[in-house]
Amino acid sequence: MRDLARVLGRLALVLVPVIVAVLIHWRAVDLLPVDFDEDDYLRAGEEYAQAIRDADWSSFTELNYRPEHPPLAKIAYGVALSPLDPAPEIPDVPTSQPPPKELPQPHHDVARATAAVFGVLQVAALALLNPLAALLLAINTWQTKYTSQVMLEALPALTSTLCALAYLAAASTTGRRRTALLVLSAVFLGLTAASKYIYAVVGVAVVLHWVWQTRPETLRRLAAWPRWWAPVLGWGLLSVAVFFLANPYLWPDPVGRLTASIEYFIGYANTASEVNTAGFPLWMPFVWLSGSVPWHPGVFYVSFDLFISAFALVGLGRLWRRHRFMAIWLAVAMIVLLLWPTKWPQYTLILYVPLTIAAAEGIRSVVLEPLAGWWRRRRERRAMPIETEPVGARARRGLRDGLTATPWLLPGAVAVTVLAILPMLYQLAMTFTDASRISIKDALNGGVIREAVGGLTGQIEAVPHYWVLGGSGGGPEVNYTGLALYDFALSGSQFLAFGLVWTALVVTAQAVLGIAVALLLWRRGIPFRGFWLALFVLPWAIPEFVGATIWRLFTSPENGWLALGLGQPLGFMESPEGQLLALVIAATWMGWPLVMLAASAGLALIPRASQEAAMLDGAGSWQRFRYVTWPLLVPLVAPALIIRAIMAFNQFYLFQVMRSPGQTLAAISYRIFNPSTPGFGGSFSVAAAVNIVGLLVLVALIAWFVRWQQHAEQEAAYG
Repeated sequence: MRDLARVLGRLALVLVPVIVAVLIHWRAVDLLPVDFDEDDYLRAGEEYAQAIRDADWSSFTELNYRPEHPPLAKIAYGVALSPLDPAPEIPDVPTSQPPPKELPQPHHDVARATAAVFGVLQVAALALLNPLAALLLAINTWQTKYTSQVMLEALPALTSTLCALAYLAAASTTGRRRTALLVLSAVFLGLTAASKYIYAVVGVAVVLHWVWQTRPETLRRLAAWPRWWAPVLGWGLLSVAVFFLANPYLWPDPVGRLTASIEYFIGYANTASEVNTAGFPLWMPFVWLSGSVPWHPGVFYVSFDLFISAFALVGLGRLWRRHRFMAIWLAVAMIVLLLWPTKWPQYTLILYVPLTIAAAEGIRSVVLEPLAGWWRRRRERRAMPIETEPVGARARRGLRDGLTATPWLLPGAVAVTVLAILPMLYQLAMTFTDASRISIKDALNGGVIREAVGGLTGQIEAVPHYWVLGGSGGGPEVNYTGLALYDFALSGSQFLAFGLVWTALVVTAQAVLGIAVALLLWRRGIPFRGFWLALFVLPWAIPEFVGATIWRLFTSPENGWLALGLGQPLGFMESPEGQLLALVIAATWMGWPLVMLAASAGLALIPRASQEAAMLDGAGSWQRFRYVTWPLLVPLVAPALIIRAIMAFNQFYLFQVMRSPGQTLAAISYRIFNPSTPGFGGSFSVAAAVNIVGLLVLVALIAWFVRWQQHAEQEAAYG
């Protein structure tokens, strides 16, 4: 009976995300407007459908409309459309043209439904491995959008998932079953590449994981290399064979047509006018991951994409420990997205399977497991005998201790309340309104409190916010707008994504440089150690505005000191990536001394006996740092990293002085607040919303840092 209940429970866990995916995809198929490329791939599907109706199988070797992509997904649309009567021919227009307002029916709906079936099957396949991750994938708006339209994403997203699942299943078995599963994995990889090239990154992840897991005990044993590489090579050759078999367009001239297809694909990414016009920066994939689809309000039931990415960030450590292959897949896919010039949002679908598994691990870490632990402790306390100390005595002792501490804590509490909490609450109230420079008189006379309290208590009905509607200024009186600004923020923010990427880059660079210099100065025999420490503190001692001005003069593309010294303009500084590099170098230089001082203090507390014992055990330099120095260093370095993360996330002067490709939330909040900013200055409610969002993100980052510090301290104590 218990086994039956367990099976039914597992079945229910699998069915829930599938049912959710069906409902969400059904709605998206019906409500999404015609998008770019849908006319192209519907035309390609119609060409294959006509060939199927005419039983003209030889034409499959010549058909491949938009040949930069393989034809398998287009053939799948052709199979779905073949029972229908022929549709009017869709015009052949450049890909840069806006999409048509409508496409032939019912052909458009049938093709969309075909894509949606593949999208739902991907959710079902993932549910067999991880139901929670499958539920997150089902509600992800990007996955829903691009697997509910006539795009090439749905089929390779499904087959790449099946490739990964077959490989993972093979890793947990032996014999013929293992061989069959590996063959199945290779087949799915070949089908993936025959649908869209970029999804074949799952094959790269498989090879990296497989080679690492099966490596010989020592790589010096050359005799073991053939047995090591032969299975991987055979698996890869089988997937290549399946790719050619599933790609009839290549059969007449495999090398020539494949070369032309790949050259066109690469050329489009580097020279297409729509790619160059978009001008998306290197970090654009993080922008797509930081919010939901912003273009179709009312289509999706929930906008949870930002939280999926946030939980995935929390769960990365557990993903690496528990699902090593998925961590490799996520890393490889992210590297490809960052390096590939084309930054279209649909490309992010190549990483959503490992990303949602990481998010599921994050949810277990910060939500499910703490709740389970709280419930377990609650039951244990109920089972424990009642304490002998009377409740009244404990209460009196607690009251006495509180009265003793109150005189010392009260002044600080009053100051924090007046200077921080009350202004923050006022800003929070302002985010529910459309307060601006035009309505400043009403706002200062109590309009913000009037509208916020009236709206939140249900006495005032919300009106659309002018910012969300694309306007500026608002009216002379403050109006209640509800959660409009937060809904707008959750739909995606380039500034939030840039701020997180910026913080990660700067803190990492400062940590590496600061700890490296501290380790160098702590070596025996370094002369004038105190002098070097004092010298290296100087960049931190210079006021930030002055330091930013110096770096601006140094890196100016045309007339900067570096350009004048080289005798030519700094061309790379005109690109967003070059400007970001200059900003990161400047911020690293101004902030790394704090990390160096913290690391130096920590090194002074580490007993040399532990290092000497590790050396006697044969540990090398890296092993001593990884297993001895670093765990003991974390408790002192972590607070410095937290401080540097707060300062980097709220960086302001550097972005005001230097030209920047993006803005931190603090910098953009000032620009929106400042009435002199052209276009949108004086939007006080929007600036307040940016501040609140920034505060929430910063609190989450600090909580994550503190959790990481506590975990590191526990490991150090255990060690």
